[in-house]
Amino acid sequence: MTYQFGFVMDQIAGHITTYKNLRAVASQHADIAADWHEIAYYREGGAIERLRKALPFIPGYATGIARATQEMRRAVRSRPYDALYNNASVFVFFSKTYRRIPTLIDFDSTPVQLDRMEAYGAQPDPAPVAKLKWTLTRSAYQSAALLQVWSRWVKSSLIDDYQIDAEKIVINPPGIDLSLWQPGPPREEQAGHPLRVLFVGGDFGRKGGPLLLDWHAGQDPSRVELHVVTREDVATRPGLYIYRDIEPNSPQLIRLYHQADLFVLPSLGECFGIATVEAMAAGLPVIASDVGGTADIIEPGRNGLIVPGGDGAALAQAIEHILGDPARRASMATQSRQLAEQRFDLVKNASRTFGYLRQIADARHHSSRTA
Repeated sequence: MTYQFGFVMDQIAGHITTYKNLRAVASQHADIAADWHEIAYYREGGAIERLRKALPFIPGYATGIARATQEMRRAVRSRPYDALYNNASVFVFFSKTYRRIPTLIDFDSTPVQLDRMEAYGAQPDPAPVAKLKWTLTRSAYQSAALLQVWSRWVKSSLIDDYQIDAEKIVINPPGIDLSLWQPGPPREEQAGHPLRVLFVGGDFGRKGGPLLLDWHAGQDPSRVELHVVTREDVATRPGLYIYRDIEPNSPQLIRLYHQADLFVLPSLGECFGIATVEAMAAGLPVIASDVGGTADIIEPGRNGLIVPGGDGAALAQAIEHILGDPARRASMATQSRQLAEQRFDLVKNASRTFGYLRQIADARHHSSRTA
């Protein structure tokens, strides 16, 4: 049997990499006929965008939602599907579609969780708006056939905040290409160089970059360097190196991981740090803050450490704990790669997703035949 699946994929931030990875693995499954619908929030010269130029008082987020909703509506109506995969942020408006087409919704956080994170800069919604958003979201969750979440943190929110049945929830984070992300040569072969700490985060402030700058300001640059990959403009100084034009999965980015001794992501707000997973696959000990799904990525003491978000003293102590002990650093590096292979293998995790899609499609077909 060949399954006709529709994939509705957000084209923002890290979702683009997830989309490309998932699509690459899907091509290896002969029983899947896939349509890929790229959901954008802005189209240059589009009718919705021209309307906003004519009426500039319309908020940009409103036209972005309108654009994505229009594109998703076209996607789900394009042909009959056995099942849908949806990770678009406008999923809340399509409960009726999910009751018609069995749908797997994939996400790394719930709206309630994002609203609780001050680092994302969200302002509290007025009570009526908050109630409407919660009602729409819960209806979408209930209407979907399956909810695929990236961590236990999200599963807990679905159960506690939205009263969703636990049996409807599966935990399956997106994997990474372990054949691409591999450990580099042992750093011991590069003796005489300063130790290198790596940070990768486009949103420098939210990802805790300033905390790392504060720590590094007190370090001897001949002993330890800080290498920062970000899209923001950060001033350099001795021992501090900034990279602003590096693409995801690029050879330049992988090279930076291979040249590092420790990866640090002290986010103030984070749902699921894929950059931390990449560091693990590259064979690095990792430090991250206790936000979002970090507890499902790092095993403290085994492959790295988890520190309280915003705690500069705890961060500095954790960094020195790992950098100051070469044997611990080497052991954590080995454990990082092993955990990446066990939990974040792109082929395994994507294939698991396709298995869930077959499962909900078969359940619908069986129900139809029984009826």
